[in-house]
Amino acid sequence: MPNRPPVFEHLGPHIAAAPIAAFCSLTERVWSTYLGLAGSYLHVDAKSREFLILRMLHIAEITSSAVRLNASWSLTHAAMSLLRDRYEQVVRFSWLIRNPDQTQFAKYELSMFSKINSIVRNLSPETRARYQQATGLPLPAWATDTLTKEEKAHFGAWSSLDLRSMAQKRDAFPPIADTHIARYGLADSYDMVYSQFSSVAHYDRFGIELIGLQPAQDGSVFLGTQPHWPGMLVLKNALFDIIQCFEAAQIFYKADAAQPFERFLAEWLAVSRTITGG
Repeated sequence: MPNRPPVFEHLGPHIAAAPIAAFCSLTERVWSTYLGLAGSYLHVDAKSREFLILRMLHIAEITSSAVRLNASWSLTHAAMSLLRDRYEQVVRFSWLIRNPDQTQFAKYELSMFSKINSIVRNLSPETRARYQQATGLPLPAWATDTLTKEEKAHFGAWSSLDLRSMAQKRDAFPPIADTHIARYGLADSYDMVYSQFSSVAHYDRFGIELIGLQPAQDGSVFLGTQPHWPGMLVLKNALFDIIQCFEAAQIFYKADAAQPFERFLAEWLAVSRTITGG
């Protein structure tokens, strides 16, 4: 089993709350189990599907860790914004890996070129020159050319489906195992997580409203969010980790992951009731 990352020796005071401690412990075991099932990886081909999945899960693990750390220290708005990212990660990953239409991976790969083209074409000539001087690499023609309408549609096909629709269509795919975790949906979390915490990420008026004056134990007041938020954030974060790690292990790594992750889901549901009351 992989060693526990030392960063978790520095979780904040909220870890003393039993449900938060339980969710953080659960999430660590989820990742440890996934990494054990995935096994070691020898980097042979940087363009391989295996290396792509490896990097996607690595970013997911980093984001999950950051949600837990921020929530445990009452850095709640940062944790909210990161949980929004975590939701988008699990939806897009699940859409790709469970989709019977494997051309979706090709669309995902092509979107990189569309994004680079969009960024580079909007840079000033001076910035482009500094980049080339710093890297010693010439910019390819496709990075600076203005794309035709047809090329934009071709390279931008990945972005044609909005995230809510992606989550709904993902939930309609056939389950990958005869377990509850294999049938667990993601679309229901769209409004609670993605819509709500997009306000935090965008710094809009509703996002500001989530913070206010809160009473301290000594009778004073401080600026902060309501006390239920850290627990709710690590609750949702743990669910997204269970789903993504299960699907990566079961589908991509062909591991027998259904039963261990079914137990993780049952544990998650049991602890969730201590926070939500249902």
